Amino acid sequence: MMTVRVGIIGPGDVARLHVEALRAGGAEVTAVAGLTRQTAQEFAAEHRIPSAVSGAEALLARCDVDAVVIATPSPMHAAQSLAAVRAGKHVLCEIPGGMSAAESRAVAEACDRTGISVMVAHTLRFADPWMRLRAEISQGSLTVRHLILRRTMLRRSNTSWSGQPRSWNDSILWHHGAHQVDLTLWLLQGERPDSSESTATGVLGAPWEHNGQPMDLGATIRVGEGAIASLSLSYHSTVSVEDALVIAEEATFALSDGMLLRVAPDGLAQPWPLSAEPPKGQPASGTDLMKFAALRAQDAEFVAAIEEGREPRCSIRDVQATMTLLDALAGA
Repeated sequence: MMTVRVGIIGPGDVARLHVEALRAGGAEVTAVAGLTRQTAQEFAAEHRIPSAVSGAEALLARCDVDAVVIATPSPMHAAQSLAAVRAGKHVLCEIPGGMSAAESRAVAEACDRTGISVMVAHTLRFADPWMRLRAEISQGSLTVRHLILRRTMLRRSNTSWSGQPRSWNDSILWHHGAHQVDLTLWLLQGERPDSSESTATGVLGAPWEHNGQPMDLGATIRVGEGAIASLSLSYHSTVSVEDALVIAEEATFALSDGMLLRVAPDGLAQPWPLSAEPPKGQPASGTDLMKFAALRAQDAEFVAAIEEGREPRCSIRDVQATMTLLDALAGA
């Protein structure tokens, strides 16, 4: 079987996790491209990557790169995915796959024309607790009535999660909001949701005076005639929260710090632990463990799909319903 050779575009925090995950999945990381050659060289030296270049174009022209991970600022994702597809390179694109449904559709159409795959890093689809719940829902064991998702953090300074300064502002809608919207549709509808079965209403906070970006989001999604989802996000919170309630007729599930707790109607609580090992040198909270394990599973799927000549799970085609609802929320 071929060894998949992967190049990294964007040597930032998440790229570090991808390097480890790709290697664990059997891929060879052959090159990295940065905004400058110096940043790429520093990343390459730290992670034992043979080649470092300046700019995505130089990396896409290399013959020792079969596929790329795009880990650049969000507004660059769609254009760089299109360039990679034209160059014949399979893509794992960090979320979002575009900054609009139209951008995402353009990438999907390019995949249709070329046969090249673009996978989008909606990593929660690969998280063990969510996969277990999705299996029970698809088997008819759970009838979900209400999904409540919360994600709050402090993002007033323009830095990455490791505290490194950056030149672009994150989007609460197209980044963390996209994770929650996609999780809702995938959990309740399946691998390739249909946006015609769902509606979204919501409110974005007023643009913050210091960066011109909305920093808060509240939204409600109705999936067909069944469940609803309530989404709450903030970049203003000094308390970091990432939790969820899945309220079904049969039981309520509470997800917090990577632990899934099942509470039956009679009050009996059954823990559902997650077992995973963190990357070296990384924090080891339950939520971190869940996410690191999910990212490894996601990147392993990307590599396996290339090896087997098939479309990966969570391709750009699979997230069109998500992008449609995000468009609706952007215009709310």
